[in-house]
Amino acid sequence: MGIGSEDIELLIKLRQSGLLNPRSAVIEVGAQQPSFLLKTDRLAHLGHLFGVDSHLALPKPKSTDTAYGDLHLEPAAPSARTFWQWLNFEYATIEIDGDPSSIPLDLNYDSVPKSAKGKYNLVTNFGSTEHVVNQLNAFEVIHDLTAFHGIMVHRLPCQGMHNHGFVNYNFKFFWMLARSNGYKFVHADFTDSGASESMPANIVEFLAPYKTTGVERARDYKAIDAAFLVVMQKTFDIPFVPPIDVPTGAKTNIELLRKRYWTVFEPEAFESLLNADKNRNR
Repeated sequence: MGIGSEDIELLIKLRQSGLLNPRSAVIEVGAQQPSFLLKTDRLAHLGHLFGVDSHLALPKPKSTDTAYGDLHLEPAAPSARTFWQWLNFEYATIEIDGDPSSIPLDLNYDSVPKSAKGKYNLVTNFGSTEHVVNQLNAFEVIHDLTAFHGIMVHRLPCQGMHNHGFVNYNFKFFWMLARSNGYKFVHADFTDSGASESMPANIVEFLAPYKTTGVERARDYKAIDAAFLVVMQKTFDIPFVPPIDVPTGAKTNIELLRKRYWTVFEPEAFESLLNADKNRNR
């Protein structure tokens, strides 16, 4: 999805609220490209907030998106590495491109190496995890990369985008993810493309041989592509707990489930952690 002008505003908000400090460590879940090349005044303001007064050298824009003033990016557009390094952030990305600053993790299977665990003050997921089948592992990786009190930013598809990635998300997934791990919500948003699109032809063609009423519905169907933003803070330094779709405090006789989802099956779990922390600091 790239890093757009709305993400510049988010970084300004995080800095002004004291949630993101100068010379932080950032890691992108999938290397991104900047699409905010026209926002020179806001970039200058962002740089000033992080103690940077130099000009960010970026290529001249070729075309703009009329809704946001951002660019439609080409494959040859520069990566966001220059942007993060301009802010004096320690930069890394999860990619399999062989670049020295990339951590080559397969999000379906791999765990975070010890050297990267809890290292990053900012972890960005700007349209990457929807391309991963193993959602459990992908979000455990993000949890493990994030420092205690660090920030996780997720900008992900939630509607339309029928041929984009494997997953469209909903807010409930992140509500349950936050409940399981004690994350604190910092910011959220919902955006849409503003224009309805027909069902992709390959989906209509896929349905056609089965001669169901779904074929006609698919031909007439239109949807608006949409995405949402969820920003969370890691406020408890605990191992990752997967989300589970049961009420908080639900009961189970299965000991394995009680251990695996202990923060959900023990409704006072986080209060107990806070009390234990207070006792240690007395």
